[in-house]
Amino acid sequence: MLKIDLGKILAEFGNALGLELAFDDKGVCGLTLDEETPIIIQSTEEDSSLTLSSMLRSALPDPLGINQVENLFALALDPMVRGGASPVAGRDPESGNLVLYMVLTPSVLDKTPLAELFEAFVATRDAVAAMLDEPVEAPLQFGDQFSKLWV
Repeated sequence: MLKIDLGKILAEFGNALGLELAFDDKGVCGLTLDEETPIIIQSTEEDSSLTLSSMLRSALPDPLGINQVENLFALALDPMVRGGASPVAGRDPESGNLVLYMVLTPSVLDKTPLAELFEAFVATRDAVAAMLDEPVEAPLQFGDQFSKLWV
């Protein structure tokens, strides 16, 4: 298994930004974009992977539009289509918030600079947040038989 120095990767990324970045004792480094958008970089030393994550919103829009659902489903399948290293949206089990996250394996980090991956993550985060904020023209309508399946 490929092992890489995650602290070194984070420090090099920080240097590219003109910042001194390091993981805390829990393996977490937080950055704030535009004074309000936190991005968390978390290391997992066991498998030398990094996870980028950011909150999108506290809950799904209500009402939720079909285009939003289709986009979220497409995003969920993107790592399979691209062979990994793509952001995915999901609900944080602790807070219930809708988050965007991306797991970066050693093979990805060995081939692609963290700055490039981070930039793509932030662009996706901004696009997904904007998509979730779009007004809904036709809210989803489920029949009683469908809604009973989820109870």
